[in-house]
Amino acid sequence: MRAFELTILLIFLVFMFAQSSSQGSPEADIEKLKSLLKDGGVAKVKVLHLPDSTLTRVAVSQEALRSIAGPIQGFSGHIPEKFNPLLSGVSVRKETQTPDLRWGVFFYDTQDHEIGSVFVDKFGRYGYLNDETVSFETGSFARNLAKRLHRITGIRD
Repeated sequence: MRAFELTILLIFLVFMFAQSSSQGSPEADIEKLKSLLKDGGVAKVKVLHLPDSTLTRVAVSQEALRSIAGPIQGFSGHIPEKFNPLLSGVSVRKETQTPDLRWGVFFYDTQDHEIGSVFVDKFGRYGYLNDETVSFETGSFARNLAKRLHRITGIRD
């Protein structure tokens, strides 16, 4: 009976390991998105923005941002030139805090399927990468993701 229980435990552990390793890490996800941008695998990008001055009683979630953000800006031409600078030199780290979002960026392939998303707070430091809570590190405050998005979109608060 012990051998049977040990076999079941090993099967369960192998299954759990295989499932967790297939979900990917934020580090792998950001590198994949950078690669898709660089290699032309991104055909369209949509950007949502909620002005930094908008006051809310609670942190703005991904769902709230989608429903209350201003007009969606769409980009379909020169995607690598416009959006490579957004993720250039960016690293991510898993976080537990809930960010107050102001930006949402959605990346689509040629079949119009969403292949990645980035949500960022007004400071460009915390947000989500493909639904995983992360912090974004760019190496310098002047180059944070919010400032980069302001530059790319031309949106001024």
